[in-house]
Amino acid sequence: MFEKDPRTFAPEYKNLSPEQKAMVKLEISLSRFFKHFDDSVKRWERMIYPAIIVFGLLGLSGFYLIYHVTKDMHSMSQSFDPAMESNMAQMARNINELSKNISVMTGQIHMLVQNIQNMDQNIAKMGGDIGEISLSLHKVNDNMDLLTADINDMLGDTGTMAKNITTMNQAIERVTLDIGQMNQSMRAMTVTTGLMGRDMRQMNKPMRVMNTVMPW
Repeated sequence: MFEKDPRTFAPEYKNLSPEQKAMVKLEISLSRFFKHFDDSVKRWERMIYPAIIVFGLLGLSGFYLIYHVTKDMHSMSQSFDPAMESNMAQMARNINELSKNISVMTGQIHMLVQNIQNMDQNIAKMGGDIGEISLSLHKVNDNMDLLTADINDMLGDTGTMAKNITTMNQAIERVTLDIGQMNQSMRAMTVTTGLMGRDMRQMNKPMRVMNTVMPW
């Protein structure tokens, strides 16, 4: 590349020191770089300037179209609903209130999540309590089984006592009958004794007469 440059063939170049030769080569390289850069810039200028003009025209046409579309939309909204602006403002206010309500709802949902977490903890504690209650119920069932066995024994003893009481009632009925018979016998004896007393009194009258007559 450097051998093609005429400055490298000059007699002065051969008498230069290596540092000077390097500077000359650097100068040659920079001059060629700037030359190629200038050529490329010129080529880009041929493309960029028309492109800038085209993009400018497109931008202007875009703004023109946006302006007319906005104007047409405004005219169309006025033709559809003259109060669309107020309605849109009301809609904006409603959307603002909706966003506030959503924020409040978000806070309430957060509180609900915390309450659900607390409920989970309480349910876990309740599960432990239910386990203890189940153990207590098992103990109660065991005690009920023992109590049932004792009640069955008591029922057996009560049956035996009922039989004994029935036997005692029968004996008492017999004793009552015997006492009734004894009462009847006592009444008969009382009547007989009364009759004997009357007979003895009747016998005393002749004996008194005889006592008065007899000399002893």
